Amino acid sequence: MNFLKDWENYYRKSILEELKEAGVDFSSENISKILEEISFRVRSKKYSDKCPYYSQGVSCHPEVDDLNCFLCACPNYESSNLVGGCKINSIQGKFTFHPNLPEGKVWDCSDCSVNHSSDEVRRYLERILNKT
Repeated sequence: MNFLKDWENYYRKSILEELKEAGVDFSSENISKILEEISFRVRSKKYSDKCPYYSQGVSCHPEVDDLNCFLCACPNYESSNLVGGCKINSIQGKFTFHPNLPEGKVWDCSDCSVNHSSDEVRRYLERILNKT
């Protein structure tokens, strides 16, 4: 069992379900609506129970003015093993040590702001939704 991969899959599925509930189709025509619906500002009000940062009303990445939660499950996160890692070798990441984790450590991206601004998420969505 890989809890990192399981969480990624759960998060991505949840985002798509929430967009559907909000009446927003996951399509290139709706990128602006997707960005709005998955913004920290909106999610922290609608889903305060889904993230400790939402319930506190404090951003997990305070350095990002227009934080967007769509890529919380970052496509650059290496979840194929139980310690994680960064596919782009961001210098902002680090290992966090914890005795209850299988390897005693896990890759922590909480200091990394790559992929968390609305502009970055827009570029990502345009790339994946405009594939022909």
